[in-house]
Amino acid sequence: MEHLAVLEADSIELTFGNQKILQNIYLKIPGNQVTAVLGRNGGGKSCLLQIIFGTLTPTHKSVRWNGQYVESPYRKRVFVRYLLQHPLTPASMRVGEAFEWYGIDSDAVGYEKMPLLKDQRMGQLSGGERRFLETLMILLSPVQFVLLDEPFSHLSPIYVEQLKTIIQEQKSKKGILITDHLYRDVLDIADQTYLLQNGATDLLSNPRQELIDRGYIPE
Repeated sequence: MEHLAVLEADSIELTFGNQKILQNIYLKIPGNQVTAVLGRNGGGKSCLLQIIFGTLTPTHKSVRWNGQYVESPYRKRVFVRYLLQHPLTPASMRVGEAFEWYGIDSDAVGYEKMPLLKDQRMGQLSGGERRFLETLMILLSPVQFVLLDEPFSHLSPIYVEQLKTIIQEQKSKKGILITDHLYRDVLDIADQTYLLQNGATDLLSNPRQELIDRGYIPE
């Protein structure tokens, strides 16, 4: 297996007003692996991804690529892509054009519906189909790392299973960081899992049991 780069984030502190959202953060995101960050809603997962991507400025941070500090990862064209929880593309853009915008040949995607969809506008798609395609755009992008914020949200179970398969296929080409409240689906594909709790991250050695023991998931 090809050795890929490693992305690290630590010394991250984020404060809004008098409220400290993140502290004592450390994440190591290797290439060839799926790294999961689980935690309760409002715990700062989306903020953490934005800080790693470089679009949210915290009180303190250190984001490193192979040990070298990176100030604004999103500015490096082939370095990282980020799936937000909101639509990525203009409603008027055609599907095929959107994939090209992300450096992907829509004819080579391998999604069976693509020939029928590539000339449609993004705004004509159902919410679930648009979310699925935009997640594909991020996953298939020619970059070293992708950050996926709630990729399974608002998707049918069929789309969720398809995405899980594609994530597993793509991890041989890039490092993948994922958050989602559908913890069972995340744990199915994660090679390592961090719990974000009380503003700090903890790498779990036995994720399912430790999440039960800490009251995050039911027995």
